[in-house]
Amino acid sequence: MRKRKGGRTIQRERRIYHGNYLDVHVFPVFRQAGKRKKRQRASSDIQKKLNQKYRENRLTYLINQNFTHDDLENGLGFDDEHLPDTYEGVQRAVRNYIRRIKRHRKKLGLPELKYIYVIERGKTNGRWHVHMILSGGVDRDTLEKMWGQGYAHTYRLDFDDEGLKGLARYKVKEPETELEAIEKKVRRWAASKNLSPPKIPKDRDGFISKQTTKDIREGNVTEREIERLYPGYTVTTIEPLFNNINAGEYLTIRLRRTETSRTTKEVFKSVKRKE
Repeated sequence: MRKRKGGRTIQRERRIYHGNYLDVHVFPVFRQAGKRKKRQRASSDIQKKLNQKYRENRLTYLINQNFTHDDLENGLGFDDEHLPDTYEGVQRAVRNYIRRIKRHRKKLGLPELKYIYVIERGKTNGRWHVHMILSGGVDRDTLEKMWGQGYAHTYRLDFDDEGLKGLARYKVKEPETELEAIEKKVRRWAASKNLSPPKIPKDRDGFISKQTTKDIREGNVTEREIERLYPGYTVTTIEPLFNNINAGEYLTIRLRRTETSRTTKEVFKSVKRKE
């Protein structure tokens, strides 16, 4: 393994458990001897993509950690009579709706409401609309009638191999037209305070080496072999990256909980080469 002069490089593994899913990020940590170099700023385009990915992951983790197939998604719109003029007006309507749901749940003896909502504007007409994920337990027809501001459509949450990452990506996407744009200072999504954060154990240095990360990138390690590192999980996607600037090996592995697969790191002995 190539090392930086006067310092050393280690591979760090970070695990993020969110509901029935596990994301594993493997990345180099450069330990430079002597004075640290000034950190270079990413270009605006790269930073924009990084920020978008961060927003997607953050929302994905919250959704997967706190919601299940028993919970709901609803789309809420406004008719001409109730259409707010401002973002604050939309926010007020949504908060009043949430209060009505909470009162109804209390009457039914249901647990405290969990929710995440996103406020958006239409691509072609700029009309306000809302996407909400919320706890199940209340009849869907009842929820739609309680909105009372225009159209309302409610669906069961449908999880795939990455949970609701696709839904999260859609909800935090950047506006594509001027009509969709909302003030930059405004946060487009909000969540109840009773949501549980994803579980992030202590990082592990050297658990997966640089050579093994490279072997995975080059296809020399099978999915089944990777799964033995993470008992009880099945690989859904592998996203390797080699950085030509710092010669670093980066890796993201996404897994979904299963009831099979076990053993340990021994699986990589057959593919590891001397570094």
